[in-house]
Amino acid sequence: MKPIYFLLILVLALSSCQNHPQGATAYFNRGYAHLEKGDYENAIADFDQAIQIDPQYADAYVNRGGAYSEKGEYASAIADFEKAIQIDPQNATAYYNRGEVYWLQRDYARAIADYGLAIEINPQYAKAYNERGIVYANQGDPASAIADFDRAIQIDPHFKVAYSNRGLTYLNNADYEKAIADYDRLIQIDPQYALAYANRGLAYAQLGDYKNARADWEMALKLGLSPEQEKQVRNSLAQLPP
Repeated sequence: MKPIYFLLILVLALSSCQNHPQGATAYFNRGYAHLEKGDYENAIADFDQAIQIDPQYADAYVNRGGAYSEKGEYASAIADFEKAIQIDPQNATAYYNRGEVYWLQRDYARAIADYGLAIEINPQYAKAYNERGIVYANQGDPASAIADFDRAIQIDPHFKVAYSNRGLTYLNNADYEKAIADYDRLIQIDPQYALAYANRGLAYAQLGDYKNARADWEMALKLGLSPEQEKQVRNSLAQLPP
């Protein structure tokens, strides 16, 4: 069974307290609602209107860039994030989301750089630490990855994704006891977190604790997985000794 990282958490900009023309704010808020529902075309149309009324509306560029990113239109997304940064160089969300697009494009050096800039602006940006940690892990730098996951968890002790990713980094580096400890904590926070059971089962299996591995994989199946994840877990169960 292949363990799974959780990643790519695009962040939406909320309507700020800055003074924008009333019409621009109305379009922004409606675009935000469309974006949250996954209605990217209408979201883009509304952010277009907000920007037409107020060309300095940095957060409208951030959210339109998010909509373009969700549609796979990465060049347009990066152009919007860069415009937001030009208007507001302290917009941590713009750097973070541009980092997400670079990560999707496998431009890992630029992704790490943008997450770092987001963190410089907002040292409490737990999601930026998590995402940078994922890039480090995938680049074969587990020490830097774990340091970033540690920091994300320090900032937000209930950050489930960071526990999952740190546990997976431990798992991939054969530190099975620490992996189990992270999944224990994750399950304590959210007993319905199916993939925590799936990945903890992997750690137990590697330690030869097949009883607990079986119990965890059966629980993961009971809670529900994606079709591909379910297939992997069932294959792993079939390979366990009787």
